[in-house]
Amino acid sequence: MSTKSNAFILGAILALLPTSAFAVSEIAGATFPEQIVQEATSVEQLAKQAQEVTTQISMYANDIERYQNMVTNTLDMPASMFARIWNPLVGSIQKLTSIYSQAQALGYAGQNIGAQLAQEYQGAGSSIQNLSSVYANWNQTTNTDMEDALQSQHLAAANFATQDSSMQTIQNEAQTAQGREQVAAAAVAAANVTTKSIQQLEQITMAGQDAVLAYQRQKKAEKNVTAQEASDGLFSGGTNNPSLLP
Repeated sequence: MSTKSNAFILGAILALLPTSAFAVSEIAGATFPEQIVQEATSVEQLAKQAQEVTTQISMYANDIERYQNMVTNTLDMPASMFARIWNPLVGSIQKLTSIYSQAQALGYAGQNIGAQLAQEYQGAGSSIQNLSSVYANWNQTTNTDMEDALQSQHLAAANFATQDSSMQTIQNEAQTAQGREQVAAAAVAAANVTTKSIQQLEQITMAGQDAVLAYQRQKKAEKNVTAQEASDGLFSGGTNNPSLLP
């Protein structure tokens, strides 16, 4: 399934929000070693947001389940009571949609950064040479995990191929209490996948940053040794050479 389709699945309750610019503009103007540092900062900030939203979604989903146990159908709830549960959940899913989109963008940015670092540091070890493929694997795995999580709540991926079909599907689901509970459970599953995936992305990015810094330190040390050897060779003879004395 395409990245666009996955985004529609995650944002099925509401239309997708535009992806925040986060650090893309900053990353674009930096050298590749600097970019990996900026990428790490962006991922760290996004991880905190994901955790907060996941907590909120779980709370609202629990509220929906609790009220569902009190009445036979939430359609019989007073509108004001239902709004206090449903509207905050919808708002949190909007935030989650944006966070997931940003995580995907950072994943693809990391894949590009990794490829450029491998080109720039051709003598570096596997931690740098394989960084792009590690990011690529994260992208693929995250998309698959998100699809599986939503399908586990019986939301068919085929019904979310376009924005119009996504909204129509959710409108249909929202006609019954069971359908709304299903959407809430899917939101929880999506939030858990997002949080876990961003934590993994953070580990990948930090490992890449550490590898770049280690390689830079190694090359600096080698340069210093070479400079010292050249200096020692230049001044090792000096005027103590008898053939140069008057």
